[in-house]
Amino acid sequence: MSDLLKHKLPTYTPPESVWEAVEEGLNEAPLKEALQHLPAHEPPAQVWLELEETLPTVRPQQWWRYAAAAAITGLLCFVGYIFLTSQSEDVKLSYSQEKAPPTTLPAQNEALDQQYEKLQAFCETKTPVCEKPEFKDLKHQLDELTIASRQLKEALGEYNTDASLSSQLSDIEHERAELLKKLSERI
Repeated sequence: MSDLLKHKLPTYTPPESVWEAVEEGLNEAPLKEALQHLPAHEPPAQVWLELEETLPTVRPQQWWRYAAAAAITGLLCFVGYIFLTSQSEDVKLSYSQEKAPPTTLPAQNEALDQQYEKLQAFCETKTPVCEKPEFKDLKHQLDELTIASRQLKEALGEYNTDASLSSQLSDIEHERAELLKKLSERI
């Protein structure tokens, strides 16, 4: 047998159906009875002694090392479990998108304000175009956006540090530009 172990033989794992067939064969009545009547032999005491000699023994002084290692391993597993479960409950993923304020926004705002002032002056001369309902409706929307723009500019102050307000201001200015474009097409 030792010669066989020296040569590495390939291993083979039979399919599950083989084991099921063996189990069925062992459970058949005639074979089951025959297996129950087989004699049982107790090995001689010398066999157990030789087996004990070949197995590594744990010296009485070393048992505490194994116990300590097992206790530390158990403690680390427990702490790791607590840490991982507490982390997974606290972790919440979220994201947001922010629009960076364009660097040309102040100059663009001034141009929009100048166009707005020109439109105001044009309509003060009682031009008939300014009296049309569609024009009035667009002008009213523009007036509301202009008021909102001025309020946001005041809220932002000189340093413009609030990203959400800057984003709102950018959206308002974009809408103002669209409305001014529509109004100037009607003039």
